[in-house]
Amino acid sequence: MIPQASTRVPFVVDNVGKCMCPKCPVQAKSECVAGLKGGLDKVLKRNPLKHEEIPSVYCGAGKATCPDLDFSKKCICGGCEVFARYKLASGKPVVYYCRDGASI
Repeated sequence: MIPQASTRVPFVVDNVGKCMCPKCPVQAKSECVAGLKGGLDKVLKRNPLKHEEIPSVYCGAGKATCPDLDFSKKCICGGCEVFARYKLASGKPVVYYCRDGASI
């Protein structure tokens, strides 16, 4: 029996720190993502976090706001600690959260 997804993934600093999105080939050449990464230290001090300012945790936040991601590249969500912690293999979508939206 496949375990059910435990909850929606909280869009919080702890999950941002564990997220593999910054290393993902899908957004590796994105100028938009590179720009967002530059101001990340400041943005992570805000509460609540703003999805459109953080290029990660799409499994909790939803689709990426950056328009220049390369979806022909392989998604690495399946190897992520956040993916395992929240049992996202049993949710939908299963990967490409940056394209398809948050896990439910």
